[in-house]
Amino acid sequence: MMCCMVYDIQRSDNYRNRFIILSMKWQYYNPEFEYEKTFYDLQWPWAGHKYFVYDLIRNTNPEIIVELGTHKGTSLFSMAQAVKDSNVRSSLYAIDTWQGDRHAGYYDEVVYTEVGEIYKKYYPSLKIKLVRKTFDQAVILFQDNSIDLLHIDGLHTSSAVTHDFNTWLPKVKQNGVILLHDIVERRAGFGVYRLWDVLKKQYETYDFFHSHGLGVLWKEKKINILENTEIQAIWRRYYQDIFDKEKQKFAYVNVNSEMRVIMNQNEKLRVTNKKLEYALQIIKSTKLYTVWKKFQKMKRILRIKK
Repeated sequence: MMCCMVYDIQRSDNYRNRFIILSMKWQYYNPEFEYEKTFYDLQWPWAGHKYFVYDLIRNTNPEIIVELGTHKGTSLFSMAQAVKDSNVRSSLYAIDTWQGDRHAGYYDEVVYTEVGEIYKKYYPSLKIKLVRKTFDQAVILFQDNSIDLLHIDGLHTSSAVTHDFNTWLPKVKQNGVILLHDIVERRAGFGVYRLWDVLKKQYETYDFFHSHGLGVLWKEKKINILENTEIQAIWRRYYQDIFDKEKQKFAYVNVNSEMRVIMNQNEKLRVTNKKLEYALQIIKSTKLYTVWKKFQKMKRILRIKK
């Protein structure tokens, strides 16, 4: 699927050089993720990989995409956007119980409902299926050697992710790609990095270190497309650079939004003060107010005389 590429960096001014390995082009795109209008997800753990997975799908046009673990849908909707923009008839299967686990946290029915609403709103014409099952229950739905792209992002213990990988590996085509999230996370209970250390010795792999890490694995070992360490560094820096710029924009928008809220509050306060001043002027111009002022003056005089 991705055995040879021309690296032609188009989105970032820092990396416009061309790096030629063999003959096939790896194209970089500049997508607009429609779902962000409803779910702006740059603070979510997977958000740093959305540009890479988008480019991955646009460059490879997989027929069947399966992800194990969807949660709120960052990875699902990023892939859906690529399928929609490329106008191919890929099938996307999002497998999750939508109940959570001890790493993602446990949540109620709202998350599943929101995911369904987003895909129906922005990607209604795509072949997306939300499969509400455990990974072990869903594996029988797929034939061996049928999946082009498999994304594993379930429970992150070493035993759980190893079980998921071994269970689903036969379902992936010989020239298929497998993605594993959280390969650099080493907090208590996280063990994807242990599996990844083993897989790197057996397969052709590539790893991203930002956004908790994403491992890219080619099931069939062909020409090592990433032997050139300079190419590796540029690809890695490129996608992290895109994400960093998005975060900066996100922070800028947030600061501006907060400033606009403060300015609006100040403007409302200013208008209210003006109204109060005007009302006070009206009150002061009335005869009743004049009588009341004279009455107050007389009270002060009487107090002094006492």
